[in-house]
Amino acid sequence: MADSLTSRPALRPLARRDFRLLLAGSAVVGVLFPLHLMTQVFWVSQHFPDSAVIYSSILAASRGSGMVAFSLLGGAIADRADRKRVLLACESLSFVAHAGIAVLMLTEPLGEGSVGLVAVVTFLAAGIQSIDTPARSASVPAAAGRENIAAAIALLAISSQVTMPLSLPIAGIMNQLFPPGAVYATSLVAWFAIIPLIAMLRLDNQPPPAARGSTLRSIAAGLAYTRAHRPILAIVSLVFVVQVIGMPIAAPLGPMFFIEVLGFNSAQVGLMGATWGLGSVSASIMIARNAHLALRGGSLAFVAIFFGLAVLSFGYSRFIPLTALSDYGLGFAFTSTSLVASTLIQHLVADEMRGRVLSFFPLTIGIAQAATAIAGLAGQAIGLALLLPLLGWLVLTGSLLVVVRYREFLGSRVESRVARPQAEQVS
Repeated sequence: MADSLTSRPALRPLARRDFRLLLAGSAVVGVLFPLHLMTQVFWVSQHFPDSAVIYSSILAASRGSGMVAFSLLGGAIADRADRKRVLLACESLSFVAHAGIAVLMLTEPLGEGSVGLVAVVTFLAAGIQSIDTPARSASVPAAAGRENIAAAIALLAISSQVTMPLSLPIAGIMNQLFPPGAVYATSLVAWFAIIPLIAMLRLDNQPPPAARGSTLRSIAAGLAYTRAHRPILAIVSLVFVVQVIGMPIAAPLGPMFFIEVLGFNSAQVGLMGATWGLGSVSASIMIARNAHLALRGGSLAFVAIFFGLAVLSFGYSRFIPLTALSDYGLGFAFTSTSLVASTLIQHLVADEMRGRVLSFFPLTIGIAQAATAIAGLAGQAIGLALLLPLLGWLVLTGSLLVVVRYREFLGSRVESRVARPQAEQVS
């Protein structure tokens, strides 16, 4: 079994016990996020139908705000503490937070005002997850081996892409059969798998935590480190452009575009939406099988620019086959950007700075969730037929500007060199 895994580069990380445990735990966590999100939507829809839209928006905003507020702190903690202990603490606190949400949904102690209480605890739960995410990502080199980073990141992405489509219908069926509060409470059993999986991690190759000091100074050092190293800043900048502008297209603007502009019914929206997922899975498989592509700055530049072109094609198209092909391209380019950027960061960043730099990824996702509300208001004001192409031009322009500014890095292959913090560099 081990020999067959080591003979295939795409599966080589699975030969390592720690990575198998990390992958299994991440897969279970990946099931919970869409399940919790959808269950909260069903809860407000069933219990407060007259205000369901605004209450759903409040809960989404609280989730995004929690990610923005805690992401940089999470990166600092991941670099200052033992990462296994950070993961155990985060998942234990996450269990408590989600148990609190389940109780509030079941009891509604303040009636309609309970939505505010759920929003507060959702903010805290999102914040805890934003501390968990950098520690989990920063553990990948120790769990999978530095030589297997690209394949490991792709396998983690594939697990997410497999579990999320399974989670959504499960959420729908369970909420059809049981009250949303009961569904949310039932999901707590997942932590009886998550916490033991983390507890069994060894992470033997993990370097000792960075020296302790002021948390704010630690965060500031991470920001200064990212700004001082042009390759790292180039990667973070491209991810920011693609995700902040692109994530609102995935949801809700894309499905709304199908309905309002193309006149699709619900079934057609679901079928067309699957093309994005196919593109995402294709990107993950390609990176897993061709890890060398994820070590090229040019790959990141290409997929970022390609994403902008795909948005333009998607926004201007009224020909259904071209729309489907464009949607496939969106999923492929969006996922490729994330995978290539994560791989490059893991190879370039010093381990004592790894958590802080990786914290920019959940921070960007949090900002993107906030941008979704702004994009929705813009779509309401000027129409999606005009907004989607405009977003495409913004992504394309932003990506080209970043590529031109950092062309010396984004046009070359990235070796496994580590950018040391300023205090440690040899002059």
